[in-house]
Amino acid sequence: MTDHLRICTIKHKKTYMKTKILLLIALFAACIIPSFTHAGEDGEGEKKGPDPAKMFKKLDADKSGSISSEEAAARKGLAKRFEKLDKDGSGDLSMDEFKASMVKKPKKESKDEEEE
Repeated sequence: MTDHLRICTIKHKKTYMKTKILLLIALFAACIIPSFTHAGEDGEGEKKGPDPAKMFKKLDADKSGSISSEEAAARKGLAKRFEKLDKDGSGDLSMDEFKASMVKKPKKESKDEEEE
């Protein structure tokens, strides 16, 4: 009788271990798979850049709804390009002008790619 009990206990332990391993695999998959599916949502799985609206609010110190040349001076790169970005020549950058400055320009294709 004790041999039968020992065999049942061993079978139970093996079944328990298999179940435990399968649960761990399922948990791991449940955590990893969503990160892969979200990676391609923004096009190529690249990190998203800074939010233009948040940056605009931060730079618009006087909360006028536009960025003056004085406010743009807080960001060295923006100050250098201010006149070029001010498309309407108003002396201030509107939200649209600011957003346009943040759009990434596509890289030029190499000569090898053009020949193909």
